[in-house]
Amino acid sequence: MPHTVVSTPWLKDNFYQHVHSYQQKRLAHALLFTGSIGLGKFKLASNLAKYLLCTNKRKGPCGECHSCQLFDAKNHLDHHLLQSENNKAIGVEQVRNLIDMLNERPHLGENKVVIIKDAQLLTVAAANALLKTLEEPQGNSYLILLTQTHHQLLPTLYSRVQHSHIHSPNDEALINWLTQQGVQVSDKGVLRQFQNCPLILLNYLTALQSGEAEDERRNCVEGLFALLNAPEALFDFSLFLSKDTESRLTLLFLMLHELHKIKLTENTLADDAVYAFALPQLQIWSKQISLKALRELNQQVLQTRALLNEHSGLKKELLISALLIKIKNRFKE
Repeated sequence: MPHTVVSTPWLKDNFYQHVHSYQQKRLAHALLFTGSIGLGKFKLASNLAKYLLCTNKRKGPCGECHSCQLFDAKNHLDHHLLQSENNKAIGVEQVRNLIDMLNERPHLGENKVVIIKDAQLLTVAAANALLKTLEEPQGNSYLILLTQTHHQLLPTLYSRVQHSHIHSPNDEALINWLTQQGVQVSDKGVLRQFQNCPLILLNYLTALQSGEAEDERRNCVEGLFALLNAPEALFDFSLFLSKDTESRLTLLFLMLHELHKIKLTENTLADDAVYAFALPQLQIWSKQISLKALRELNQQVLQTRALLNEHSGLKKELLISALLIKIKNRFKE
């Protein structure tokens, strides 16, 4: 999908609350924005950074002053972005260099702003190096940390930031927004698949419409069907799951979880369930496996996903194939 600027109405209240705090001279110098991937944490942080650096502040950044133009050109000397490279840890040297820059006077206006993406990847030493800066920021320095949940930060770091959690829009607001972007949604299960996170949903649905993405839920259903009925299908399903272990093993977990629900609720699923579209097939499968087996398999899917997340050097296909053999065997019992 080509890069276009899209509206993010669900971020507005959060943005204006911080602007109001700044105008009242109550804005904390260390902020933490949390929320799921695809909600726009970085966009919110960038808009606030642009506002803090703008020389003609209004309700938001003016977009016209020299400072705003430099910011848009990614060339503002008082704005710094600290982020992980290839999902590696953010080390203490990177943080010390950052602190040195914060100790200098602002080049243009009155403020300096740092955004730390994936702040959970700060090493313990790097986080500790930040503590003094968070407690006693130099002049008008603002640090904005971004993570999915506050639990990912060291408690010592978390205790020194002002926390704002970004919530996803409700179904109606999200469907209306997607319609405005030219994407129609008739199946609410896809909203649940992406936890109502607008930006990731828009990218996925646009790519799906243009044929650049696979329908991963249907692939999961077809993969399990083939696994249970054709021995040679093990390799193909394992390969599919291995290409994006985080999201696709989550989809496999959700399918088993909804099978569990069907067994407990007399063959029904809510219309917004991730796999509501495949209810007839799930009803057939639910009769072929016990509740105990489903609970155990769900645990094993989560354990496999966690193992692959924590240890990137593991042989993904081997681990996933072993998991799929266990699933196949439990359905055969």
